[in-house]
Amino acid sequence: MGDAAGLAARRAALTALRAGDEDGTWSNRAVPAAIADLADARDRGFAAHLAYETLRWEGTLDAALSLVCSRPLAEVERPVHRVLRLGAVQLLVSDVPDRAAVDTSVALAREQVPRGRAKGAGGFVNGVLRALARQRHDLPWPSREDDPVAHLALTTGHPDWIVAELLERYDVERTRAILVADDVAPGVTLRAVGDRQTLIEELRAEGLEAVVGEVDEAVRVPGADPRRLDAVAAGRAVPQDEASMRVAHASGVRPGSSVLDLCAGPGGKATHLARLAGAVRGEPGPGGADEPPVVAVELHPHRAQLIRDAARSQRVAIDVRVGDATEPPLSPGETFDVVLVDAPCTGLGTGRRRPEVRWRRTPDDVDDLAALQRSLLSAAAARVAPGGQLTYAVCTWTGAETDGVADAFEASPAATGFTATGRRQLLPDRDDTDGMFIATWRRDGDR
Repeated sequence: MGDAAGLAARRAALTALRAGDEDGTWSNRAVPAAIADLADARDRGFAAHLAYETLRWEGTLDAALSLVCSRPLAEVERPVHRVLRLGAVQLLVSDVPDRAAVDTSVALAREQVPRGRAKGAGGFVNGVLRALARQRHDLPWPSREDDPVAHLALTTGHPDWIVAELLERYDVERTRAILVADDVAPGVTLRAVGDRQTLIEELRAEGLEAVVGEVDEAVRVPGADPRRLDAVAAGRAVPQDEASMRVAHASGVRPGSSVLDLCAGPGGKATHLARLAGAVRGEPGPGGADEPPVVAVELHPHRAQLIRDAARSQRVAIDVRVGDATEPPLSPGETFDVVLVDAPCTGLGTGRRRPEVRWRRTPDDVDDLAALQRSLLSAAAARVAPGGQLTYAVCTWTGAETDGVADAFEASPAATGFTATGRRQLLPDRDDTDGMFIATWRRDGDR
């Protein structure tokens, strides 16, 4: 990679970091947008790698920089701080020569400030990163024996509170395995819309390695860019983690089932449920009638539109309604064979794909979201028909949002007449999926 190309790739990575830092844009949107104009696939891959790794190791990078910085990082202006992180990740995590990491960071720092301060910013970054390069093998991280929380936090790139939360339920070795797996970027998984083998053959004809996944519709395509696949653009495939696919299968849906999907945006699970229910437009069978058997409720209008767009692309019938899922816009007494609560959560289970989530969430978020989740689950229970099934899913692993919510529901009046039928916590180290929690209950009576 030439100097100009290398600088352009690093500049694109910095653009993605700025979008997240200043605008709150999630990396799964910020990174593709920032690297789109890089002509060479290797440059795009390098830029994406640097951006994601910087986000993933943010806490460790700052801890290391603090040891060699001449002033507190909080006093370093944000654009220069981002350059320091980008340089540090090349020195501590990525296999980048020291000179390339430092020199390109100096050049980027000079671009981030007014011209009159460019030389000073470059000199500051040069001094900090050269000091880090000299000391990186002797950073005084605490040992696992002396402080297991701090040790795991710094050596796996996670906040202390997440490490402590996992250590309440798992031993040190299992906690480390979960956190290390959370640091490994996942490959691309597609949900086949239609025949899976036909999709695999199409992808292989394009020169891609495509293999079956663990779930019936899943196709794993290492190294693919979903945004550049004709099958995705045409609605023949949907980028979706296998954990999300497992939620639809766990719901108990079958051809002809009436389905209610609460908190349904952006529509990945809703469209999957519709297909399993037989609500395929233009095909005979259950769900082909004018009244779709799948009702999707979404609070935010723009996310509701995403569901409509997805349903149109995948040719499934969904009745999308905008409203609050705690008081869903349904007729009095209206019930369904299958009710799914895919609740808002901390999203820590998506850290392989959106590594910044670990730094954006706090323990207070857990408590607030768990309260909302309990309300949503109680409201959903009232909409389950006799013999029907209630499914609760969250893409996280905190105790309060998973077993805590399920236990609270089972102890509440809302659970009267329900029988628990299963709980499962998917984790990246064991299941190679997002960290999804799924709990199911069946309502007494005949379906």
